[in-house]
Amino acid sequence: MRNRREFFTTLLKPKSEGFTPLPPYILDYSLVFKFCALCVAQFQERNKQTPCVQVCDEVYKQENKRGILKIKENKVCIEFEQSGCKLCGECAKACPHNVLDEGLAKAQNPHWNFAIRISEIACLAYQKTLCCVCKDVCYSVLGRQNAILFSGLFYPQIQANCIGCGECISVCPTNAIVLESKADL
Repeated sequence: MRNRREFFTTLLKPKSEGFTPLPPYILDYSLVFKFCALCVAQFQERNKQTPCVQVCDEVYKQENKRGILKIKENKVCIEFEQSGCKLCGECAKACPHNVLDEGLAKAQNPHWNFAIRISEIACLAYQKTLCCVCKDVCYSVLGRQNAILFSGLFYPQIQANCIGCGECISVCPTNAIVLESKADL
């Protein structure tokens, strides 16, 4: 039997059908469709993980977590359920086909194919319940350059300086922080 939090989280979790959040550091998205499926097939044939997923798992292994890079529909994608991206750039270094650009990684310019948005319907703060876990984790990631600001105690807004790391997504108790395809914006 599920507890109440899990039950309501499941109900409020937004559906993101047809959209796949891709790894950081991609300059040319056509390369994803050209090389990722080949790489996934090549390594799965040998019962191995792709180099980018493998190195991501190694980075998170220190925290007893799995990496945020996953294989979905024969391409590598991001999954922020447990943690956010550390923007370490190791995935770009490991990419055998240069789909992930090392120059963007060195500059810590992730170049995501998504934007992060707060669902006003699911957000506790928008429902007048004191909650600021997204702001707290954002503050710890960005330091004094907070990317989530509240109007008073309520109404959080994601600012332009958001780096898209996704740390806020994994801590939100109602899954109110969602990814939207930049193509839809």
